[in-house]
Amino acid sequence: MSNATFSIDADHIRFTQPALSLAIGYRTLAQQCFNHTPPTPYEVEMAIATVEDHIESMPELQQTASHQVCADAYLQDIVRRTGDEQTLSQLELERLFNRMADVVSGSPMKDGEFPDDTNFFSYLLIVRELSHHLKIQRITTA
Repeated sequence: MSNATFSIDADHIRFTQPALSLAIGYRTLAQQCFNHTPPTPYEVEMAIATVEDHIESMPELQQTASHQVCADAYLQDIVRRTGDEQTLSQLELERLFNRMADVVSGSPMKDGEFPDDTNFFSYLLIVRELSHHLKIQRITTA
């Protein structure tokens, strides 16, 4: 099992390898970018740009391992929504994010498909951007 871990809390993203922290979290991102639930396409684009800016501000993050471990409750919820118990692949994450993008763009949301919670949407967006830009292929829940 990988020793590389990360955590996304309300106001920060923390990594163990390399050991660093980004000053953005699911709550701060939602407060900065989302005025609607679900967010609008424009709000999602603004949130993506914000997360990308934070990632790009730390070139050391390019050394991040492709397999990460995360114990966050939101991540455990995301993993369950993909039908797994413990592991989230980059492909599964992309599928869930794309479904969220469909909902944001006006596709009807199925009953119980996503929580009525902008923090969940911002968490999903952050973890997707981390996976996409840092080439994280697999995340295991702890």
